[in-house]
Amino acid sequence: MSETGKGFKTTRIAAVILGITLWSLLIIIRLIQLQIFQQETFAGLATQRQQITRSIFAPRGVIYDSHMDELASSVSVSTVVAEPRRIEDIPSAARNLATILEMDSRQSHELLTRMTDPARKTFMVIQRRIDPQAGEQIEALGIDGIYLVEESMRVYPNRELACHVLGFVNMDGDGGEGLELQYDRDLKGQEGVFSFDVDARRRSFRLKVDKPPVQGHSLVLSIDKSIQYITDRELTAGAEKARARAGTAIVMESDTGRILALSNYPQYNCNLYNQCKPDHWRNRAVADAFEPGSTFKVVVAAAALEAGLTRPDELIDCQMGSITIGRHVFRDHKAYDLLTFSQVLEFSSNVGAAKLGLRLGEQGLYEALRNFGFGSKTKIDLPGEIVGLVRHWRDWSGLSIGAISFGQEIGVTSVQILTAINAIANGGYRVQPTVVDCIIDENGDAVRVRSQERVRLMSPKTAQAVAEAFEGVVVRGTGKRAALEGYRAAGKTGTAQKIINGRYSNSKYVASFIGFAPLPRPRITVLVQIDEPRGSHYGGEVAGPIFRNIAQEVLLQLRVAPDKNLPMPSFTPLLADADSEDYLPNPVQPIRSAGKEPKTGTREIITMQPGRETVTLPDFRGMGKRTVLARCIDLGIRLQANGAGVAVYQSPMPGTEVRTGTTCSVTFAKSNWRSQLAAAEAHYAAQRADAERSGNDRP
Repeated sequence: MSETGKGFKTTRIAAVILGITLWSLLIIIRLIQLQIFQQETFAGLATQRQQITRSIFAPRGVIYDSHMDELASSVSVSTVVAEPRRIEDIPSAARNLATILEMDSRQSHELLTRMTDPARKTFMVIQRRIDPQAGEQIEALGIDGIYLVEESMRVYPNRELACHVLGFVNMDGDGGEGLELQYDRDLKGQEGVFSFDVDARRRSFRLKVDKPPVQGHSLVLSIDKSIQYITDRELTAGAEKARARAGTAIVMESDTGRILALSNYPQYNCNLYNQCKPDHWRNRAVADAFEPGSTFKVVVAAAALEAGLTRPDELIDCQMGSITIGRHVFRDHKAYDLLTFSQVLEFSSNVGAAKLGLRLGEQGLYEALRNFGFGSKTKIDLPGEIVGLVRHWRDWSGLSIGAISFGQEIGVTSVQILTAINAIANGGYRVQPTVVDCIIDENGDAVRVRSQERVRLMSPKTAQAVAEAFEGVVVRGTGKRAALEGYRAAGKTGTAQKIINGRYSNSKYVASFIGFAPLPRPRITVLVQIDEPRGSHYGGEVAGPIFRNIAQEVLLQLRVAPDKNLPMPSFTPLLADADSEDYLPNPVQPIRSAGKEPKTGTREIITMQPGRETVTLPDFRGMGKRTVLARCIDLGIRLQANGAGVAVYQSPMPGTEVRTGTTCSVTFAKSNWRSQLAAAEAHYAAQRADAERSGNDRP
């Protein structure tokens, strides 16, 4: 072979070797790129195809009342989802699902259309929060590509109870209103994560929990479920009787500012919040401002008394019911001449209040308003609170000082005016109203505890003088219909014209009553406000009776003993009037679980504080409900009252030795009660005879 041929062959071999070397080098570089630099990316793709990750819902925290009874909790429910690309026979699957989920023909057609939509091939939700029985039927189908996902659903076992306090949780699991919104971050838990591997046929194996779920924090409220029930019931009854547009009632613990009940009318079912108008969700107690009317005279009177500009025994010339300020004449509903400081409040004199406002002066009155908390938030732990309307005194007109003195030209919320009046009840302190006592974790340990904020507004002497005038309103003045049985109470009526299209209406009013009881050491302060009552529109006539009904039962619920020095309605054994009004005219019914209908008949369960180890049951027959309840309080036993009227039967029977805290069931009757008493006596006699025979037969 010539030298030329050898050289060509050598060159060709070298080129081949070089090509192989370069190709191998490129492969090595590519392998390095894939195995080292892009290792995480491809490992992720492999995991994505071979491993499925699902979230584990975290239970939302529970909301408890002050006695640790559940007001809101979460339950596990199932949602039907589908991956149409994995379903072999979509029409058949759609028909089966529609049958199980009880869909009509239109819904069934829509389901088939959605499942065959190319844009929904990967994932789609069929129906959320299905019935457990339907879930079992769907699982029994065994269709690949259709499965159930566990979700959490909020449940409110008492339905409408405290609806404006609790609010609701929307379909996405977020708080929508009330405490559910205000404390959404605390109530929400931390979702967990679990994963499982799948084979080529998408069969799962090797399940593991990557991150366990953490339950959200729970709330313990100052709300008392029984007191809330009483407040809801009486407000609804009063508002419906007045044919009112709306209403608000709040029960506050006088010394601490803890809200024991907060109710708005109309109410809504928290479980079915989306079936009512959004306007019903609004918490009017904090979100609506109104002109307070005569209830505001208390603020002016207290400020003038504290500033030394008047005395409790001073006679104020009310000028026969009219006073001119600027070019405007303010009038009273009656022509009063000389009234004492207390009588100005008792008879709700506009002229007397205006004169006290004039003594304070514009700047002094403005500073007093701000000091009482008007024009700023109370910082109650509920969403949507507004500041109201208090204009700076430099922006007032020539007649503003007179109008503001009796509750016009100023906008307040129900919580604001309640907090201000409550300062009279507790000896002169403005306390911050609160709904949540503490936040606890899943172990029950406290995370945050309510802080106590108290600001002194007036001296105890001033507060006592105004409270005495308040009592005169109930005893002799415009609030006689708010008087309680067995307790001394104090309060102030209010009747304010509403502003319609920039003018005061002659037909639309806000009737209100704010009071506290029992004197001399008030336990509760109660506000009742009725918006646009029809017929009578005066606060003493419309709101006063609602206050009476609420306060009467709440004091019993708090186990406050009636004042023995006050006259009581008499219930003479065997001679009691079965048609007379009971001490508890509208008994508290036990709170029912969601979905259960109320049973006919009246029944209440009242819990007493045990005082002794054992007691002997007296004979309650022939007594009225009030007398029976008072005896139970003294003995420290629980009363389960059935019906109304005169006590005709009790179990255990009279003379039985029982432990304190035992429940005694007492049946009351209004008609044929004498014959029922005779039947009860015969029944007791038979029981005694059986007991004697049993004793004689013993060895």
